[in-house]
Amino acid sequence: MCGPTFKILHDATMPTLLRLIPPQWVKSWNQDNLELQLQNNSVAQFRSLDDPERGRGQGLHGAWLDEAAFIVERAWQVLSPSLAENAGIVISTTSPGGFDWTYKTFYKRAIVDKRPGYWAAKYKTLDNPLFIQSEVLRREVEEARLTMTPEVFAAEYEGDDVNFTGVIYGQLIDDQTLGSDEAVRKFIPEWPNIDASRRILIGMDSGADHPFGAVQMVATEGGLVVVGEYLQRLQANVTHLGAISTRFGVNRFSGVQWSANKNEAQLRLEFALRNVMVMPAENSHQIGIQRVQSWLLTKQLWFVASRAPVCIEQMRTYRFADNYLVDGQKRDKEQVFKKDDELPDAVRYAVMAWPELPKMTAAPLSEREQKRWDAYSPNERLDVERIREYNKQQLGNDMREDEPGYPIGDMWGASDSWY
Repeated sequence: MCGPTFKILHDATMPTLLRLIPPQWVKSWNQDNLELQLQNNSVAQFRSLDDPERGRGQGLHGAWLDEAAFIVERAWQVLSPSLAENAGIVISTTSPGGFDWTYKTFYKRAIVDKRPGYWAAKYKTLDNPLFIQSEVLRREVEEARLTMTPEVFAAEYEGDDVNFTGVIYGQLIDDQTLGSDEAVRKFIPEWPNIDASRRILIGMDSGADHPFGAVQMVATEGGLVVVGEYLQRLQANVTHLGAISTRFGVNRFSGVQWSANKNEAQLRLEFALRNVMVMPAENSHQIGIQRVQSWLLTKQLWFVASRAPVCIEQMRTYRFADNYLVDGQKRDKEQVFKKDDELPDAVRYAVMAWPELPKMTAAPLSEREQKRWDAYSPNERLDVERIREYNKQQLGNDMREDEPGYPIGDMWGASDSWY
């Protein structure tokens, strides 16, 4: 029986289990080791996983991870092999913590992938009989609904997986996902084919010990459309070049623009030796993230669900890391949580290397979009409106982002003054 911290283990996990066990079942209790031995000689061990290495053990028949979303993934990686000897089971109970490792490891495999051996269910706070029977408790829930942000309420009271803590793109990705061929044809009429004359963008995030990611985009009058993804690891750069070219059918397009982190000199050199020029893209997370957010807000960046499912998932879960040091001080700059970020980085580099926005047409906002628009600060609204006005007036103009008159100044340039 495992909790993410000793306090949660002591205050919640242990009382929950111990009050369910009849006293006549108990043979002994070891307070020092927090071990309960039953009359049939089975042993229940309580462990805090604030140190992931405490999950090590031998011959376990089962494990219960309480508040699993707040247990680090490394702890599960250490603990899970100890279940293999006896084909042990694991029970994970938690309040949702977003699309984190527990969602991918347990819930998604059960509900979405429907893999044999997995089962999952979720319950809302109001499903609890205590709340059904008590008008006072029901009123408290309704008060929370009015005072909390929708994302926090959905996680805490509705049992939904949402990324509200440090989320970068979040719901914007769902709004910009094209779920059918008909939807894609509004941007690429010849879909599922792509005309060879179209301009293709390929953004890359290189890696040796982490996966090498790449995305393929088509530049259309309605914006950039992500139509392909690539994610492999432990291969040489030149091997990735061949695999990406084959997967994306690069050779049949008349215009292809490759881009990657401007610091990837070795990547650019190796690709150049094979006659592939890679454009160096600005690598600042703050600047690049603002650019991608702006394109999403102005509906100029789209994702084809059938062709870029991993990219969509990584974009949805892309978030900032904890912005505080161990002594409680804030970091000088926000940092991105560096896990499952390869394809979002590839998207960022591709967008940074393609500064021009096509002509936009105004469309009525949905109810959800209107609520989100109303939640933006005046400065955020002004930035979006400036971009829209800029594109109406400057379409076809050769003005660069670093020249006077660009609508939102340093936020898109090399300065961090906006931050």
